[in-house]
Amino acid sequence: RRRALCPPRATFVRGFTDKMATPEKLSAEAIEAMGKKELLEALHAIAPLAFLQEKKLAGNVANVAKKAKKEDVTKAYEDLFKAGTFASKEQIEQEALEASMKKAAIAEEKEKEKAAAAAAAAAAGSGPADDGPKKFQRICNKNGNKQNYPKKGDKVKVYYTGKLEDGTIFDSNQDSEWCKANKRKPQPLVFKVGSGQVIRGWDEALLEMSVGEHATLNIEADWAYGKKGMPAAGIPANANLVFEVELAALVN
Repeated sequence: RRRALCPPRATFVRGFTDKMATPEKLSAEAIEAMGKKELLEALHAIAPLAFLQEKKLAGNVANVAKKAKKEDVTKAYEDLFKAGTFASKEQIEQEALEASMKKAAIAEEKEKEKAAAAAAAAAAGSGPADDGPKKFQRICNKNGNKQNYPKKGDKVKVYYTGKLEDGTIFDSNQDSEWCKANKRKPQPLVFKVGSGQVIRGWDEALLEMSVGEHATLNIEADWAYGKKGMPAAGIPANANLVFEVELAALVN
């Protein structure tokens, strides 16, 4: 019965003829009887993309219908007929094609960025966890409190000394002699654990430690600085590293 109040479907779904005739306007009674999604379909069939964007009604009809209010759709429909700027069939098809191509290009660009970020993380040894075996060994030298374990994203305070496998120290914030020789002030390193701010071996191992624990971390190159190493710090390519680490505190 509701359909009887509306013009034939061809009138509002297409809204025009191939010769670009002015579409027949729906009556107030027909608009009142129509559902919001159905009215949106009628509007999309005759409105230029620029008009829909201006009214914040562009996009997939089902998705737009979830957010838009029917009174806003109704007002946009009335405004379109006042302006008289209707879209031709060819224009709507062209705009739909362009929008689809733009969406595909954006998706492709995001995939490229995601792949590049993953490759960079893998090269640095700090990529996301996978199902493979751990590439570090944690040896507990002093137990922590067994209560306060960091979660991903928590800020932690850490004291450490980093060594090559031959025992050469390349970095420390706790070895007094090394800090003095390198004019470094002994102070804890503060960072968000599990978020890629440090090498992956640290991110993974510290999540297993409780506050107060002292541990030796033997980290394979893939979860340290990888194929590139860090020459400026004296870390060669493909170097396995050893860290003496103390999880001093969690930072609120």
